[in-house]
Amino acid sequence: MLSSSRRRFLKAGTIATAAGLTGLAGCLGGDSNNTLRFNYVVPIENFGSLLDIPEIQDEMDSLGETYELEVSHDASTPDTVNAMAADQADMGMVTIASFGNAIVSDAVPGGITAIATDFWDAHPDHFAVPVYSLPDSDITGPEDLEGATLAVNALGTGIHAVYQKMLTEVGLDPEEDVEFVEQSFPTFISGLEDDIFDAAIFPALFAVTARNNDFTQVFTSRDAFGEELHPYPFTFTAASGTALDEKENEIQAWVEDFQGVFEYVQENRDEVVSIAAEHFELPEDQVDEFFMTEYGYYRDFENDTDAIQGIMDELYELDILEDQFDAEAHATNEYLS
Repeated sequence: MLSSSRRRFLKAGTIATAAGLTGLAGCLGGDSNNTLRFNYVVPIENFGSLLDIPEIQDEMDSLGETYELEVSHDASTPDTVNAMAADQADMGMVTIASFGNAIVSDAVPGGITAIATDFWDAHPDHFAVPVYSLPDSDITGPEDLEGATLAVNALGTGIHAVYQKMLTEVGLDPEEDVEFVEQSFPTFISGLEDDIFDAAIFPALFAVTARNNDFTQVFTSRDAFGEELHPYPFTFTAASGTALDEKENEIQAWVEDFQGVFEYVQENRDEVVSIAAEHFELPEDQVDEFFMTEYGYYRDFENDTDAIQGIMDELYELDILEDQFDAEAHATNEYLS
């Protein structure tokens, strides 16, 4: 079982370039008939990242029999789409904006299909993506963001879309009234403290530190999107059309293992917290606070095409997507059991 290294990234707080990750995928030995190449962005909260942990792989019945697995870490979901477009990944975790743009722009030869929803954002009883400023900041609400410098991991992501929606709601132009700075999630706390930017947006894993240090919550995705999108599907497990055509049996077996691992995690949550924290070299108390708790995302793997259509239409209205499309043509539940 081969795997890319994400430890240097987590320890140094920097992200490898897309070109570097592409080269690494090639060094891993490239594609073979039964090898599935899977990419993710945020460890642990992207549930599929757990499938790179040796102890978790022991629970995957078809791994090593029906398929082999290569797991790679990307800086952002547009990088994952690029890897799929270059036939350097078969599957990956992609957020609403990168998934929608990949469909509208025909970025992936053979197309791209959501085979499961990884997690939902803005659920009333679960995590909603927050934007924080420093504890003593004058920025306390979204209307205070005019002229601000805002941290984002990459433009064109689902995280970026949360900013765009809220800024539009309070009458600010996302292109003219704020400045976005692209940096890696692990640098956001120090970036705020060093005045590199005025506010930053945090996925669940990294929101723990800001929340526990009494940073000022400026807004959350629940404030940005209307109640009809509480929750909305945020991240998908997507596969390229080529992979679905050429590796259908392997992907079916992988999805069955994926669902089996989810059941195992639910039954052995504390153990998984420990091994995941060790594997990704993260503080165990940080992982323990958000993973499978109210501070984590709501999870239902089934693709709800009405909900997908709703958020994609919203992104079109925000000019994040250049065109609309039929969600039913780009999402399936046939691999889920």
